[in-house]
Amino acid sequence: MTEDQVDRRAEAEAENEGDREGRKPGTSIVEWVIAVTSCILLFLVLITLVVEGLSEPARVAELIVRPVGTATTDSGFVVEFAATNRSAKSVSAVEITGELRNGGQVVEARHARLDYMPKESEQRGAVIFQNDPRSHELHFFAVAYSEP
Repeated sequence: MTEDQVDRRAEAEAENEGDREGRKPGTSIVEWVIAVTSCILLFLVLITLVVEGLSEPARVAELIVRPVGTATTDSGFVVEFAATNRSAKSVSAVEITGELRNGGQVVEARHARLDYMPKESEQRGAVIFQNDPRSHELHFFAVAYSEP
């Protein structure tokens, strides 16, 4: 018997042994399913990154501030506010001003700072007035921010 014949016979015996054990050589269906699923997920991630990269970034932040509650304490009148960042731009060091007005005149002004506001998020804070905000016009607005 030649060496080629011996090699072929050994391969045939190995195949027969694999068949007897119920296994076939090659890639299993589970491996194919996992491979296809991984490729689809990778493709979706890449599409998301390309769309985000090509979309026009927000040039300015759109910050809306509104009062949400008032409480009386020994140190004054605590007025809680909610600041909403409606833009697709994150900002930091957001300066908020709360004013009590009477007939257009500013009676009292207080300032607060929010360290960081992610895009499309809401942060809460509070300022403490000495005058009762229920007897004045109450106004909140953002006056400054920086880019993180």
